[in-house]
Amino acid sequence: MRIYRNADEVAMKAIVLVKFTSLESKDSYLILRNLKSVTESYMVYGRFDAAVFIQADSLEDIRRIILSEIQPIPGVIETLPSLIVEDQVPSEQGLPGNT
Repeated sequence: MRIYRNADEVAMKAIVLVKFTSLESKDSYLILRNLKSVTESYMVYGRFDAAVFIQADSLEDIRRIILSEIQPIPGVIETLPSLIVEDQVPSEQGLPGNT
């Protein structure tokens, strides 16, 4: 798998929200954030405990990362992936509140 660092290269990207059991959240998060495919990670408050950004060559690789790398981490009890379809807004023109 190839991790993209250059904006000119195309990659599949996803944000994955992760819920942990309360007893293992800190240890689980440390394992999660050190996965090779994770490009950014955050502890969050709310229904989920962490948000991670992952990159891969294909949708199938995204699926494999979630099923084979993230979900098996001890303490992970739920994941909610969302594919990123656009990572930058081209301009502010046309957005609500901008005239």
